[in-house]
Amino acid sequence: MAPALFDVAARSLTRSDVFTLSGDQQTVLDHVRRSLADEDGPRVVMVVAGTAGTGKSALALTLLGEALRAGYRVRHATGSQAFTTALRKTAGHGSRATQKLFQYFGTATDTESDGLDLLVCDDAHQLRATSNTRYTRASRRSDRTQAERLLETARVVVFLLDEDQAIRPGQIGTRDYLATIARACGAVVNDIELTTQHRHRSARYDSWVRRLLGLDSPPSQPVPWNPDEELAMRFELRVADTPGELEQLVHAKTGPGESARITAGLCWPWREAIPGTPLAKDVVIGDWRRPWSVKGQRAVNGLPPTPLWAIDSAGAGQIGSVYSAQGFEYDHGGVILGPDLLWRDGRWVSEAAATRDDALDRATAADIDLWVRRTYRVLLTRARAGTVLYSADTETRALLHDLIAM
Repeated sequence: MAPALFDVAARSLTRSDVFTLSGDQQTVLDHVRRSLADEDGPRVVMVVAGTAGTGKSALALTLLGEALRAGYRVRHATGSQAFTTALRKTAGHGSRATQKLFQYFGTATDTESDGLDLLVCDDAHQLRATSNTRYTRASRRSDRTQAERLLETARVVVFLLDEDQAIRPGQIGTRDYLATIARACGAVVNDIELTTQHRHRSARYDSWVRRLLGLDSPPSQPVPWNPDEELAMRFELRVADTPGELEQLVHAKTGPGESARITAGLCWPWREAIPGTPLAKDVVIGDWRRPWSVKGQRAVNGLPPTPLWAIDSAGAGQIGSVYSAQGFEYDHGGVILGPDLLWRDGRWVSEAAATRDDALDRATAADIDLWVRRTYRVLLTRARAGTVLYSADTETRALLHDLIAM
C-alpha cells in the first residue's frame, strides 16, 4: 500500500521518489515541467479532476517539491483550514519558510502579479466567489473573483478538484467554472482527469459509494457490494448493528502501525473543550456515548485540535466530523450515519432538522439534501483498507445489510 500522505509530506519536498506516480499523474507532471521551462510562453492553467483516492494531494506535493528543487518560486493553497494546518505541521515542520509555502486561497494572493512561477491549488472545489470575509479590511477588499486573483499570481496554475466534495454553501469550484475564468484571463487551459485509484484497495469502491448515495449521473439505485469480484487484498466493507460493535470491528482490524478513526454526520451538539475537564460525550446513541474531536485550533488536555485529529494518534478516541476528516486518510474507518440521512420507500431522505451544522442553517432543502449525501461520501472514502458502517435507524441499517452481505 502507498505511504500515508502526511507521513511523507516533508520528504516529498526534498526527494523525487516519495510517491510512485500513475500514468495520468505523470502526464500532469510532464506538462507542468514543460510549462515552467517555457518562461516566455502564455499563462498556463491545468484543471485536474479526480475522485476520492486518485492521488490529487500526492500529485500536488510532488509538483511543489519538484519546482522547489528546480529553484522556481512556488506556493501551495487550499480552502481547508484543517488540511493547510496539517501540511504546515508535517511538511513544514521546523521551518517557518517552508510553512509559508502552504497558504489558503484567500492569502495565497498576497504577492505581486506573476510573483510566482507555480501555484498549486488543491481542493479547488472549495473555491468561493471572492476572498472577502467579514474580517477583510476595506483597503484589501476586491470585487475580483477568488479564481481570478489566484490566476494572476503565477504563470503556471494547477487546480486539483473533486466536484462532489463541495459540501457547503459558497463552494463553487467546478471544471467548467475554472476553465471559463482561465480562458477569460487569456490563459491556455488543459483539462485532465485522474482515474487511477491510489487509496482504496478496491478500484470500484468509490463508484459503489457514489451509487449508494445517489451521486452518480444519472442517479440510480444502490447495488450490492460483492467482495467476490475483488482481488485477495480487497477493500473490506462491514455493517454493525450497534455503535459498540462498530468500534470493535474497526479496532479488531487495526494492526501495529495502522491507523483507525470513526466519523459521524454532524447530528449531535459539538461543545467547546474546557482545559482540565474531560471532553463532553456529545455523540449519544442509546447508552453509547463518545466525544467529538476537540473543537477549534488548539490542543486541549493533550488531545489534538480538529485540524490534526486524523494524523495525531491521540485523536483515535474521539469521533470526527467532515471538518476533521475531509482531505485526510487512515487505514481503517467507521462511519455512523446520523438521523440526517434516512432510507425511506426506496430512496434517501435528508432531514434538515437533524443536522447541527450551522453552515447549513439558511440552505434550501434541495441543497441540504445534496450536501448531506456528499458529506457521507467524503466520510465513506477516507479509509484505505476497510470501512464499517452503522445507522441508528432500523430501516436504513436494513438497507446496508441487504447491500453488504457478510
